[in-house]
Amino acid sequence: MATLLFADGREATAAEIETIARAHRIVVEHRPVPTALAETLARPLLDDTAAATVLDALPPRPEFPSRDLIVLHPERPDNEQLATKFENWHRHAGDEIRHILDGAGIFGVIVDGQRADLHVGPGDFIVVPAGLEHNFRLTAAHRIKAVRYLSDATGWAAEFTGRAA
Repeated sequence: MATLLFADGREATAAEIETIARAHRIVVEHRPVPTALAETLARPLLDDTAAATVLDALPPRPEFPSRDLIVLHPERPDNEQLATKFENWHRHAGDEIRHILDGAGIFGVIVDGQRADLHVGPGDFIVVPAGLEHNFRLTAAHRIKAVRYLSDATGWAAEFTGRAA
């Protein structure tokens, strides 16, 4: 289950996470990863066929017709370049929806003027609402597999805000 760490290192309680999420219109849910995907998700990188297998195993969401699978892993040649790009503070015109299937990451958000880090892992489903400034960082393992959902493909583009990472 997702955890939220404040800038002072304190971990938020479940009630605090719920209050903060509601105040910022962030959705944090747990949706188990199908066990049938374990062998496929254990691979460091996935080709198009394996990615299609993963997407086919997850129920479609009619409200989000666009989806893909993002795979970041140290064996991916552009892994560090992509990871660095996501670390920059940005916002999107559309909601940013992620279902974490493997690995882990950290969504940075601003809560009461302070940075807070939402740590996500397998089974976490998160919606960062349109316009909310945030960033994303990989954990020390430098790997994650997540389904990205979007209601409109034009909303994928990041508007970088210039806030220091």
